[in-house]
This record gives sequence, structure tokens and C-alpha cells, in this order.
Amino acid sequence: MPKMGLQFGLEGDGKFCKRANRWLFEIPEVCADDSPNVNALPPEKGARPTLSFKEMIVQHLIEDVYYPAKPDWKPVSLTLFDLSLRTNPIFEWIQQVYQPQEGHFFESNRNSLIKTATLKMLNGCGTIIETWIFEDAWPQSINFQNLDMCSSAVMMCEITLRYARAYLDINRNSSSGESNNPQQSTGFNGSQGSPSFSTFPGSTSLSSFIP
Repeated sequence: MPKMGLQFGLEGDGKFCKRANRWLFEIPEVCADDSPNVNALPPEKGARPTLSFKEMIVQHLIEDVYYPAKPDWKPVSLTLFDLSLRTNPIFEWIQQVYQPQEGHFFESNRNSLIKTATLKMLNGCGTIIETWIFEDAWPQSINFQNLDMCSSAVMMCEITLRYARAYLDINRNSSSGESNNPQQSTGFNGSQGSPSFSTFPGSTSLSSFIP
């Protein structure tokens, strides 16, 4: 039967659409870090990077012609579940450069405030299909959110993340939908492709965080 061009490139060959709910945003010691003795927060909302180019104008005799100039990477917003832990990972991150109680401000460096963040897109089996690397990431703004006596909503924390640049890590991606490292932990329940956050300390599912 003729295809008639109605599949728009979606037919066969193992192709599938990426899902907006199958991902994990990792920031060392802050978000989705399953390292031992690390209290990290699980993500609820995130984003892939946004890029725009500044314009360079070339003035001709009868017209202006525009060419791309400097790339401009836009900040991304990240929302985390604010769990009750021994220490607050976000505030600990802030204190790497600014300690408000003592009134100290330190020079930032790559080992403290500035980190490398990783965004992993997953398929329905929890296998990594796309990896974004955010270089020199740091919190531009942090919102610990408002309180409301009339609401029993779960507390969240919103971070606006600034970074120097972002790129796709080809070595961690697989065009066939399979990771080059199938044993790599994603913190997701592979059978359903939904987050279980089983890699976080003392938890088996997100529902265990909610009284």
C-alpha cells in the first residue's frame, strides 16, 4: 500500500517520539545525585537549553544584511521537590560563594559554586537516548516559594540556572535508542518509564516523600 507521504518520517526504523516526562536533570550534590552520603533533591520540572544569536549588521548601499554573531544561551528553569533532609542542598550550594549568617562572600570556582549539569532524556525502558551537558552552571536566582495555611501542597524550590554553554554529548547518545552504557543508573522505573527516584536515600517512590 502506498505511504502517500502521510507518515512525515515517523514510520518504522525504530523511530519514536521523545517524551516530556522521561528525563533526569543532574547537578552534583544538588539535584538527582545518587552518590553515597549525598542529600540531593529530585526534579519535578526542567528544560532543555535555549539558544539565540546576536545579530551583526552589514550595511550595503541600498539594504541592510544580517549575519549571526555571538551565541546567547538563555537561562533554564528547574523546579525541585523540597524534601526534609539533614541539610538543604540548595542552601549548601549558595554557601559555597555566599554565607549570609556571617556576611561572607567568596570568589566562585569550579569546585564549589560553578558545576557541570547533565540532562538525560530517557526512553520507555529508562535507557538514555539523549544527553545534554551544561558547562559552568550556577544558580542565578532561587525561589523557596510562598507559604499558605489553606493549602496542603508539596513544597518546591525553583532555580534559574545560568551556564556558559550547552551541547549534546554524542558519546552518551545512541541513534538506535540504546545507551552505550546500559548499566548506567537513571533513577527511573524502567518498566513504565516513570520516575521512581529509587536512587535517593531512604526512598522507594515519590509518594514516600508526601505524608
